[in-house]
Amino acid sequence: MCGFRPAGDEAGFSIQMYHNGEIRGNYYVNGSVDWFDYCDKDRMSMTEIDAMVKELGHEGFINYWYNIPGDSFDDGLVKLSEDTDVLDMLVFVPDTRVINIFLEHVLACSQE
Repeated sequence: MCGFRPAGDEAGFSIQMYHNGEIRGNYYVNGSVDWFDYCDKDRMSMTEIDAMVKELGHEGFINYWYNIPGDSFDDGLVKLSEDTDVLDMLVFVPDTRVINIFLEHVLACSQE
């Protein structure tokens, strides 16, 4: 997972993870924010992001969305569901050092 990175490292960035809330229109409401610092662009994957989410105590069906700081919800959130999405997200590093990830819990419909 994320850990110590030397200063000036071009592959280093932080994730600001929004969780315990919900997406309503152009806002993430009633949630919490946790930071994962010293992330390595060269090692980041959906497996790493899943581990961060589990570290926060979340399980079940969860959609992951991201945007880049400075972009608003109006500019749209981008869904993260596979490693190619993570690679697309990481194109913004090192120009930005913080990426916002939003968790959206999905309720599973019971089958009868």
